[in-house]
Amino acid sequence: MIQLCTEKEVRDMKKYVKLFFSLMVCFTLSFSLYSVVSALEEPTVTDNSETVVEEIPEDSTLTDEPEETTEITTPEETDPSTEQTTALSEEENNNEEEATTGEEESSDPKTNTGTPVPGVGEVQYDISKSKTATQLDQNFETQVTLSLPAGEEQLVTDVVFVLDKSTSAAVEQSALDMLKNLQKQLVDTNAKIKVGIVIFNKQANTFGWFDLATQYADIETAMRTEITSGTNTHAGLLAANAMLDADTSVAASRKYMVFVSDGITYMFDSTANAINSIQATNGENGVMAGNDCWGIRHYLEGGDSYIPADWNAYLGDVQANLSVVQPYIQPYDNMDKTNYIPKGNTTLPTTVDVALYKTYEEYYNMSVTDGYHCYSVLAESGAAAQYPWASSYMSFLSAGDDELTFSEIENDIYYLVDAGSKVTDYIGYTEDYNFDFINEAGALSLKVGDQVFEATASDENTYTFDNGNYVVAYEPGDLANGEMFTFTTNVPISQFKPVQLTYTLKLTNPKTEAGTYGQYDANGSLGYDGLYTNNSATLYPVDTNGQPGAAEEFTKPTVSYTVEEEPKEPTKPEEDKPEKPDKKDPEKNKGADTATQTNMGLMLSLASMAISGAFILVILQKKRA
Repeated sequence: MIQLCTEKEVRDMKKYVKLFFSLMVCFTLSFSLYSVVSALEEPTVTDNSETVVEEIPEDSTLTDEPEETTEITTPEETDPSTEQTTALSEEENNNEEEATTGEEESSDPKTNTGTPVPGVGEVQYDISKSKTATQLDQNFETQVTLSLPAGEEQLVTDVVFVLDKSTSAAVEQSALDMLKNLQKQLVDTNAKIKVGIVIFNKQANTFGWFDLATQYADIETAMRTEITSGTNTHAGLLAANAMLDADTSVAASRKYMVFVSDGITYMFDSTANAINSIQATNGENGVMAGNDCWGIRHYLEGGDSYIPADWNAYLGDVQANLSVVQPYIQPYDNMDKTNYIPKGNTTLPTTVDVALYKTYEEYYNMSVTDGYHCYSVLAESGAAAQYPWASSYMSFLSAGDDELTFSEIENDIYYLVDAGSKVTDYIGYTEDYNFDFINEAGALSLKVGDQVFEATASDENTYTFDNGNYVVAYEPGDLANGEMFTFTTNVPISQFKPVQLTYTLKLTNPKTEAGTYGQYDANGSLGYDGLYTNNSATLYPVDTNGQPGAAEEFTKPTVSYTVEEEPKEPTKPEEDKPEKPDKKDPEKNKGADTATQTNMGLMLSLASMAISGAFILVILQKKRA
């Protein structure tokens, strides 16, 4: 056998073969690993949209650079007159600022003339009323209800009596007779009247709440309780206001306060405070805090007989001087006789002035701010003739009604509006929707308390209820003239028997395209815009004295409806077919390209291994030969 290679060459050849084989194995494994990882990677989506960066204005307060200022060059020598004038101007400005900010604290009461206080008698109370509508039915019809008083309101009423300790037995009996009449009128209703009693002397004595229907005897006992010592009308009103405020279950419009007094008062605050004055006439130096302090201040104007020409202006002056007189205010039960308003004072408010102002202030808060019905009833007393300013003051609180009776108060508590009151109701329409009033007797009904009355057609467009006590007069119209009706009551409407008129409206032009139209608001409290059942509804009330009141608007309920989309015929879904690679869209072909790369890598690896194996076999065969 011919030896082709030497033994050394064979050894060298083995080394090269091993090296080559190792390199091929490493290359194959690396390439295979790379292909597998590439196939598992998520395709990367390239976003070519432009990113908008909003520039935020630079905040000069956040920079360290000083703000740019304008330098003012002044002459080296300043004119002395100019400097002095500037100094004086600054001083005057400072003085003006001090005078402005400290005006209320001026030590000179003559500068605190004040401004007139607002009157409390001409208070306009909102009348309880409501309007509701049902949601549209399948015929696009809705039932609308007008209610006087408001249908959802609880028929509970609070009445607090604030009585002077010196109230006469005759006045007390008049108040009790009023309550007895109200008690009789509550029979066969779901209403309730709660009565509170406050009797004031130097403080308020509160007797709590009583149910008029079942506790009349307890009310009488409390009202006739005898109390002496002092007169503090302010404390009495404070206690009444606290009682009414605490009963949050009753609406403000159903709360009443009856203030019964001769108007004489000289104490104030819950725990009695007062102010000492010294007699004004020569030779008399008595220090006191009582009714006579009025005459001490006004001794030049008639003394105890003085009556302000304008109570609003007078009380405004007292208000402006409250801070000035503050050092003289002290507890009544432990008064310092050395602390009193100087002799001959005609400007500083006395203890009577402050008591009258604070009583007015609380009365105003209850009636105007809180919205409670407040009445001021003059109770004659033996001292009234000596102090005529007191009865004048009570007349001021009642807006000049010197003859207010308990019968009038009873009517106000029991009746909401009087005969002759009416409501005008314009039916809802716009260019987009239109409601029609169903002009048929069967589409109308009236409920008074728990009793229901059917409509009777008196002519083509007029309907009556309860033998003509209530009338609906319909007036046809169009988009130009306005379709409407007028509802008139020919009898008083009670607070305790709501009158509710129900009528029917029909939406004449509903949409046909699929969708939801309007938003439902049963009582109009949410303020939605659109699909109003009425364009307007206005109450024109007449009070229990037969006087027309200010017109008041009802809320406007809204309705809605939905038109369903017509169902489409079901279509047979197409069978899923494998998506062919799109050669023009590289993004769609990333998965396919990656798989192809993996397969190519494996094929190359196997081919490399096959070539390496064949090369080794050739070498081994040569060695054996």
